[in-house]
Amino acid sequence: MRNTIFLAGVLGLMVMTSCKKEKASAYFSDAEKQEQASLVVDPATAAELKFDSDSYDFGELPKAAKVDHFVKFTNTGKSPLIIKNAVGSCGCTVPVWPKEPIAPGATDSMKITYDAGTQKGRQQKTVTLTTNTVKGKETWTFTATLPNDEAPVAAPVPVGN
Repeated sequence: MRNTIFLAGVLGLMVMTSCKKEKASAYFSDAEKQEQASLVVDPATAAELKFDSDSYDFGELPKAAKVDHFVKFTNTGKSPLIIKNAVGSCGCTVPVWPKEPIAPGATDSMKITYDAGTQKGRQQKTVTLTTNTVKGKETWTFTATLPNDEAPVAAPVPVGN
């Protein structure tokens, strides 16, 4: 019993003395603190990205198709919209976006190039934008249908009686 009380006392003493009263912010440089502060977005005055359409269907495409689509969007917020980055969900999807800020109320577009390569069947891809909106990430999706390369099965020809 004495050993248990002694060990509990030692453990309690270690816990109390090992905790320093440093703030987490003490581990960051002034430049890092400034960068974090710049990422804070005020919802009342933030930029807001509104796509004309949240998705697009290319329909049926030929084998190894390479197609482009322009995605229109509007900044419906109160601050300039800044698109910091845009990435496709795979290497077959390449977005090109405006690098300049988009003024409140202004409309712009980004070009999406889809290179189907050897893909087959129904495809769904996503483009993710990193922005200065409240959400910080905005997504846009497209679909396409590609041939499966399966030879059609011929219907049996009835043999006459």
